Amino acid sequence: MRRALALALFLFLAAFTARAGQHGAWHLTNHDDSRDDGKVQLQLISEHNQNSQSMERNAFAGLTAAQMSATTETPVDFNLVRDAGTIHFTGTFLNGEGVGRFTFAPNASYAATLRTLGVASSDLDDDRLFSLALHDVSVAFIKEMQSLGYHEDLNRYIAFRIHGASPQFVRELNALGYKPDGEQLVTFRIHGVSPEFIRGMHALGYQPDARQLVNFRIHGVSPELASGMKDLGVRDLEADNLVALRIHGATVDYVRELRDLGYPNLSTEQLVAMRIHGVSASYIRDMKAAGYANIPVEKLVDMRIHGIDAELVRRTR
Repeated sequence: MRRALALALFLFLAAFTARAGQHGAWHLTNHDDSRDDGKVQLQLISEHNQNSQSMERNAFAGLTAAQMSATTETPVDFNLVRDAGTIHFTGTFLNGEGVGRFTFAPNASYAATLRTLGVASSDLDDDRLFSLALHDVSVAFIKEMQSLGYHEDLNRYIAFRIHGASPQFVRELNALGYKPDGEQLVTFRIHGVSPEFIRGMHALGYQPDARQLVNFRIHGVSPELASGMKDLGVRDLEADNLVALRIHGATVDYVRELRDLGYPNLSTEQLVAMRIHGVSASYIRDMKAAGYANIPVEKLVDMRIHGIDAELVRRTR
């Protein structure tokens, strides 16, 4: 009931107070009710857009944990102060859930500061400044990213912040031998190309380039997959072949079944062909039960292509 009332109030505020892009309704809750990790979930609704993001509780000036956890409805008045401007919040909290109104006061000097950094700022209307403030595209952040070689436009800096492409992330990549450009950096974050993932692949002897790393993540290539295939004696396990195995569903369990049926040390080309044409472990067992054992891989593939199965063998005997 409490959440239903909060949602009703939130929608009411959104409908009647969102008169412009810098005014609207807010809804704030603890990030995770099961543990206090210092995170909160902020939702904003205005006439122009809706936004929801996880944030550090201490990012808000004037809001305390005691106010958030109050067991009676408690008025609050707090701010999110950023270089691009300040978002001012008023409203109430009850049992860890808050609702209310927000307004935005842009920082008139922010555009001039951007120009000194060589960042184009001719289109900085209040809506744009609001987005930059919300995502905390600070002067310090831009300077640090520029010091690492990322002289980007504002759209890219916003994308960096949205996807968590931080200076620390860049430094870790650089230490591992990767210097992705701005677009690649965002792509890495979107697809989960983390330093931990890269280190895991390096430990197995792989030195994938940026394209291969993204392909690995898109198709589910993991250190565990590569290690399992190596342990099973699969041959020709180059980076692109690992992707081919994943695309065609050649799993470690599938390869292990084949090995146990008398097909060890297969090549990736053989495994891909077997998967494409449906040479499963059950097919091999059925053919063995029908009197055909130890069929070469190429012959198994050929038989599947031509529709030869155990039932056909039994009917033609």
